Amino acid sequence: MKHTLLLVSALLILNSTTRAANDNYPFGGRAAGMGNAAVTLYDFWAISHNQAGLARMQNMAAGVYFENRFLIQELSFGAGAFVFPTGSGVLGFNFTYFGFELYNESKVGLAYARDFGERFSAGVQLNYHNTNIAEDYGNKGNLTFELGAIFHILPELSIGVHLFNPTRAKIADFADERIPTIFRTGLSYEFSDKVIVVVETEKSVNMNPVFRTGIEYRISDPLYIRGGIGTNPTTNAFGFGLELGNLNIDVATSFHHILGYSPQLSFIYHFK
Repeated sequence: MKHTLLLVSALLILNSTTRAANDNYPFGGRAAGMGNAAVTLYDFWAISHNQAGLARMQNMAAGVYFENRFLIQELSFGAGAFVFPTGSGVLGFNFTYFGFELYNESKVGLAYARDFGERFSAGVQLNYHNTNIAEDYGNKGNLTFELGAIFHILPELSIGVHLFNPTRAKIADFADERIPTIFRTGLSYEFSDKVIVVVETEKSVNMNPVFRTGIEYRISDPLYIRGGIGTNPTTNAFGFGLELGNLNIDVATSFHHILGYSPQLSFIYHFK
């Protein structure tokens, strides 16, 4: 019992500074390589960053993501998603899991997105969160939702906004613990069909603003390289992507100036 309490306490302290699933932790190898500056991007992993970015998916696709956070097994984070375009929009399903058998957090989400003309896209997602602590401490479930939009000011210039958990769902009565409300907004500019730059800011309730910027450069048709930086805390990221037919492979790593490296890996298969 004593060891369980100590380990869970350590995890909760780390969660407060590194974010976990209940804090809407972002996932996806492409965004990870860009420092998670991704609120304006149209791609499969928009199901994590801004559901409006799913609106232009043309084919069914499935993907998985894994992160070995700070090279600590007990802080591992995993996610999976499935996207299904329909005649009236794009549907998506995703799940995340953080932690290990003594303490873990999970989230299941159902998303919908669509275009409204050539310049505007919007999306929404309903989530179910579950927090579980072993040794008969039990678990707690919560419902949240999130929504987002992307608007093209110019063909090459876009603005994105995303709001997570506007109702501030309560986790526990003790200390009035709640899942945070998080607002993100950003701009992206496509300098050419090879280079895109994204800048964004994020504000969570009771936390200082976070600023991020990321860049992606397509070296050749199948190969991309990416980089990104962020603040609060200071992080650096680097990654690359490969498009091998219907399969996308994205590898990235981020560096926290105190806690160290977090390697990330994701796969996406498009059913063309």
